[in-house]
Amino acid sequence: MKQLAASLCALLGALLASPGLAAAASTSEAPSPPAQDASDENRHRMITSSETYMPLPPMTATVQANHRAQGLLQIEAGLEISDNRLRRRVEMYMPRLRNAYLSALTIYTGMHYRYGEVPDADRIAQILQEATDITLGQEGAELLIGMIIIHGD
Repeated sequence: MKQLAASLCALLGALLASPGLAAAASTSEAPSPPAQDASDENRHRMITSSETYMPLPPMTATVQANHRAQGLLQIEAGLEISDNRLRRRVEMYMPRLRNAYLSALTIYTGMHYRYGEVPDADRIAQILQEATDITLGQEGAELLIGMIIIHGD
């Protein structure tokens, strides 16, 4: 038993002798966890300093040709919302908006887009804006497209 107590005292002394732990022990505070740089707010790259701009998560839809998947349509966009009340509504309706956007893009890639052509940015913006207005039940959130990419096989 005396040997175990002596081993524990030696171990505790060695731990307190290390510079990082000695400083934490002297201030009687636990060491702080490392800062997380990839929080939800920092995950989106800011393309504007506007306080009224709300970035959306990337949207994707499968591009098909000859009855099989040929690629992926990827869109980065955001909403310009000047009304704070509407902004809160958009935050609450985000799962419904993502569903409406996915449905609209799937219809676009299935009916209006032919594999190998350049995507029609105006048409995509129009159908996503309609999906926004219908889902929210009002106008006021303007959809802005930042990027459209087709990833092919």
